[in-house]
Amino acid sequence: MPTFRPRSFIWDVLFRTLRFFYLLWGGMLLSTLAFYGRLRLPTFFWHWPDLCRALMGPWGRALALGFGLVMGLAALLEVWELVDRLLVRFMGESEH
Repeated sequence: MPTFRPRSFIWDVLFRTLRFFYLLWGGMLLSTLAFYGRLRLPTFFWHWPDLCRALMGPWGRALALGFGLVMGLAALLEVWELVDRLLVRFMGESEH
């Protein structure tokens, strides 16, 4: 069985920062597009017109808005974890 090796502090902070910005940007973009009705589907989806009508209708927009808000909430949780990790690291080292 492989042993668990935690990531280094720098890589962990870098990955958490990238994930925070991805979630924040994606959530804001998706929420804004859904709220203002600017969502567009790629052309290959139009082979199934019933699916497109469902996704472009009010329920589809509400679903996209919900996903955007969930991504925004996940970004807040991610930045909370990032700040917690940074504070624990620097406050723990200041005691030595």
